[in-house]
Amino acid sequence: MLNRAVKAARQVGQQMQDVISIPILGRIVAGEPIPVFPSDFSSADYTVEIARSLLPARERPEELFALEVQGDSMIDAMVNDGDTVILRRAQEANNGEMVAVWLDDRDETTLKYFYKEKDRIRLQPANPTMGPIYVENPASLRIMGKVVMVIRQVKSVAA
Repeated sequence: MLNRAVKAARQVGQQMQDVISIPILGRIVAGEPIPVFPSDFSSADYTVEIARSLLPARERPEELFALEVQGDSMIDAMVNDGDTVILRRAQEANNGEMVAVWLDDRDETTLKYFYKEKDRIRLQPANPTMGPIYVENPASLRIMGKVVMVIRQVKSVAA
């Protein structure tokens, strides 16, 4: 943010009231699901700070949490290995929303697009080399949150 005082040189700084801290609650796999217990989503050792203006106005900071992405199943959605996703706590999702889900019967968690089909749930990756996960028992799936923002990590390319 650029701040300018009367008869003062330009300053680059951040307004602290415009910065929010979002707890990083762990990792989420964008690939084959991995075992992670729901309790891992309950406390944060780290936070990520972002400008409030980067979030949609309807988002309430106290409902947000962050997860570090591991894997490449969402690369066509511009979510890469090492990125951080900001999520809003949610228990339901609409078709086409990117969600963090807990699969009770498999004791696993994953990041995928959500689709409700006739008698099952389809968790769709955004990578053509990977197939969807079908959940035949929708009661065994718990939505932990919906993605509202992705913080990209820039990777260097060796010369």
